[in-house]
Amino acid sequence: MQKILASPPACLALAKAFGLLAALALLASPVAGLPAVWAAAFFALAMAAAYAGSLARIAKRACPSCTAVRAATESELAMRGLLEHAPVGIWQLDAAGSTVFANSRLRALFGGRAPAGLRQSGLQRNGGDGPFDIAPGEEREAVLPGADGREALRLQVAATPWPAEGGAGRLLSVLDVTPLRRAQARVEHLTEHDALTGLANREAFGCALGALAGAASGGLLLLLDLDHFRSANERFGHVVGDRLLREAAERLRGAVRPSDMVCRLGADEFAVLAFEAGPESALPLAGRVRSALRPPLRLDGLDLSISASIGIATAPRDGRDGPALLRAAELALHEAKANGRNAVCLFEPQMRERHEQRAALREAFVEALERGELEIHLQPQQDMERQVMVGAEALIRWKSSRLGRWVPPGEILPAANEGGVIQRLDRFVLQRAVALLAEWGDRPDAPATLAINISVSSLHDPGFAGEVAQALARAGVAPERLEIEIPEDLAIRDLPGVQKTLQALREVGVPLALDDFGGGHSGLPHVVRLPVQRLKLDRSIVAGLPEDAKALAVLRATISLARGMGIEVVGEGVETEAQAFALRRAGCHVMQGWLVARPMAPELLVPPSLALPAPGAQRVRA
Repeated sequence: MQKILASPPACLALAKAFGLLAALALLASPVAGLPAVWAAAFFALAMAAAYAGSLARIAKRACPSCTAVRAATESELAMRGLLEHAPVGIWQLDAAGSTVFANSRLRALFGGRAPAGLRQSGLQRNGGDGPFDIAPGEEREAVLPGADGREALRLQVAATPWPAEGGAGRLLSVLDVTPLRRAQARVEHLTEHDALTGLANREAFGCALGALAGAASGGLLLLLDLDHFRSANERFGHVVGDRLLREAAERLRGAVRPSDMVCRLGADEFAVLAFEAGPESALPLAGRVRSALRPPLRLDGLDLSISASIGIATAPRDGRDGPALLRAAELALHEAKANGRNAVCLFEPQMRERHEQRAALREAFVEALERGELEIHLQPQQDMERQVMVGAEALIRWKSSRLGRWVPPGEILPAANEGGVIQRLDRFVLQRAVALLAEWGDRPDAPATLAINISVSSLHDPGFAGEVAQALARAGVAPERLEIEIPEDLAIRDLPGVQKTLQALREVGVPLALDDFGGGHSGLPHVVRLPVQRLKLDRSIVAGLPEDAKALAVLRATISLARGMGIEVVGEGVETEAQAFALRRAGCHVMQGWLVARPMAPELLVPPSLALPAPGAQRVRA
């Protein structure tokens, strides 16, 4: 090495070689992305500068006035300039660890001034377990604590041995990797957390669920679905929907203990894992969650209500592993939704049996649609003043060959919804009703109008009104003879999503009726928002007549409002003469129920006879 340093041509060649190596390493570093490449680059730069310096000193001794001196000096200055302005910190230490040289980048990392030495720098080991130190040939990460509220820096440090007086020194390359570590932390956070709410995501939930189910101390699993979130999202847009989800997440955090875990499983589905909580804590915890969600959320002048259906399972009683516990909570959540939403349901073993029964019913119903097992029965509507039949309602009846029994009407719609065939059921009812109207023609003993129930799912279909118009046109049936009944809670739940369909049906000429009015969801102000021509009173109101004062008050207010708006009121579920008398006295004359007639097959209501009765001789009772 001494012979090389004593030879000007050799020094110059080495300086050029190390300079080239430095350039190649710098070019490779963005591709490789490794701090070690930076270290190699700046070690090569340092070596080039050193050899350039040796060349300058040799030239000065040999020929102080020759051109070689100037060239060597210029080479040394150029290499020093490269080191000074390098985008990574260069730090030369002597054998005692004191600073010999520090470039501008290193000084910037330490607040504008180079530290006196490594021990005086304030660098800490990554992890905070003591002062930082590094031996030649090593590469480690250090932490520089922030001063005056500044963020701590994460520094990647590589050490290269360097000749120095009194022993071996070190040349350190120092790279600020704080942005890289911040990005890595963000990526790691997102692998276990929901990007929108910051809650633990489904992957983290799965790990925690297994721990909860297997813990000897037990715990609770709450599954939550926000009620009617889809409607709010469609009505007000995704921006409002996202803010609603974030608000719900924040309220859930505040309702549980610090040791509990809140997760977002997707869309409007959330979960709470309460570790070391017994069954006695289930309902109080659910109560705190519901109370936290209850206050309306004010967004851009809107008052949005937040409620949730909650299913609860207890570990290890309801499940000794994650999947079993989750299944129990899912069954409980399904029961809560079936109970009208905004409800809490604790898992019970009988739910598994009911679930199997619903699954069998669902499969049988899908099969029944394919095999044509469904029937339409008709229940007449009578004007009690004139004692004539003014209309009828089409009702689904089903005798299942697979189950070997008549299925109660209350089980049919849930089976259609769960089986994903509710729209197919709507089309079946539509086609059958239109066919009956076409078959009756203008027979005086047939109902003037035939009402059918249509699900919200079909009303969300923008092409449904067109299907109705085509079916009527093909059959040659006047649109005013087909009445479509819409769900009572539509005004507060799904009206914006179906407004165009309702308007299109009115343009076709089909009358609309609001079914089960007064059942507890919508009120009189909501009727103004709906383009309906009839209100059908809920059975709960009629059942309270004539003794129930509240039922009488609702009846009178409804009829008063309806008269002012030109809307006809129909009493549904009328079973006694006393109920009929109370309805007539209040001004409601059109009634439907067992007092008038039970649902019957179409041929019983309108017999297929060639001898037609005279006008006015319409048969009502069966």
